[in-house]
Amino acid sequence: MLNPEERRHYPRSNIKLPVVMIAGGSLVDGEIQDISLGGAFIRCPTMPNPKDGFHMVITSKGRLISIIAEVVWSDGHKFKSKATLSGIGVRFRRLLHGDRRVIANMVAESSTMSSVARLSMKIKAPLKGRKRRSGVINV
Repeated sequence: MLNPEERRHYPRSNIKLPVVMIAGGSLVDGEIQDISLGGAFIRCPTMPNPKDGFHMVITSKGRLISIIAEVVWSDGHKFKSKATLSGIGVRFRRLLHGDRRVIANMVAESSTMSSVARLSMKIKAPLKGRKRRSGVINV
């Protein structure tokens, strides 16, 4: 069986964004923990009806991104004999082209920043085991 990373169709990025889910006449506030063009992981106190699609609105840089999504999995546990929800995995079913581009840019920027941060950490790391010649570090 493939692990979730191998089944993903799109690159995923750890970006925290506020989200409001509208399902069955009620609003559920949550926070996106990671996102891709295909879906997201959302931390939320309750879950929209998993059988139906629902509407969600993400706020990013003053822009509202409107998405129709469906719950594909949920992560719940019991605390003091009460069931609580940690989060849900959602698949995007309908996403406007302009909003799709915004999400693609967010993921790309985050991936670029992560790569730069990793490179920066590598350069700042102690030179243990590395040879240094005239200002050049062999990595």
